[in-house]
Amino acid sequence: MAATQSKILSYIEKIPALSPTISKIINITGNDKSSAADLVQAIKLDPVLTARVLNLINSAYFGMPQKVTSINRAIILLGMNTIKNLALSAEVLSSFNPSRGFSFSVERFWEHSLACAVGCKLIAKNIIEDPIKHEEFFIAGLIHDIGKIFLIKHFPKDYFSMVKKITDANLLTVRERKFFTMDHTEIGAIIGEKWALSTELISSIRHHHNDKYVDPASLMPHIVYLSNLYCKVHGFDDQIGTYSSAAPVDGDWLAIGLSPSMEQEALSMLSVKVDEARIFLQISRKNPGSEETPPGKAPTGGPHRDERR
Repeated sequence: MAATQSKILSYIEKIPALSPTISKIINITGNDKSSAADLVQAIKLDPVLTARVLNLINSAYFGMPQKVTSINRAIILLGMNTIKNLALSAEVLSSFNPSRGFSFSVERFWEHSLACAVGCKLIAKNIIEDPIKHEEFFIAGLIHDIGKIFLIKHFPKDYFSMVKKITDANLLTVRERKFFTMDHTEIGAIIGEKWALSTELISSIRHHHNDKYVDPASLMPHIVYLSNLYCKVHGFDDQIGTYSSAAPVDGDWLAIGLSPSMEQEALSMLSVKVDEARIFLQISRKNPGSEETPPGKAPTGGPHRDERR
């Protein structure tokens, strides 16, 4: 076998825990009694995050008539949940940013993750009333494949050698377990536990390829599963390997309370919303203070959108 379980667990042990600032931001934004002032105090403890927030609000995407220099003002304009998404996006991307190579596009991988995040939020908006909960679905979609990026980062040659031999997406986790003793969903869940993420987020990572063993009352794993499949067959595939994925069937949508027509309506704006949300990747991955990448500009070699959507 290319890697033993002990070797994988040793690498996971070296992954930094979420910074105290990020953990505090997640707690603040998830508490109805928290205020913008609480968030300001948390962000001010992290100068790098402060710079990212100010870069975001002053980017061409928001088109502010005057430059925003106050973190207090930025939070009022962006909203607490936008700040949380930016902070956690930056944390995840800084922890998992493998080098290019082995026919792997980092940009394409993260765009798939971002599309899955947007898809999760769009679906959640149609079946869950609480807007704060919608942001948790965004995060679930964004980080669902952290186990895959872990394997690519630490075992790139072995991973891509294995992927080349797969023709059916359903065999991916089977081959990963055979080759690495653990698949990327299991690895991702362990990383989520290390980061002290919520039980629902960890379950969504663990079951995003198979939601059949999840409590039916827990919608998040089902929605991540559906959004992941939908994105893969509608132009937002990470293109790791050449295997094909099957689209969700009507019964999958009905299981979460969406009819096929409601599904089409819910995700009709996916491409547009991904373009809007791409700013999170641009701001998160560049060094604070560096020149802005024009928001909405697709990365080189990005996927071809399904024009029907």
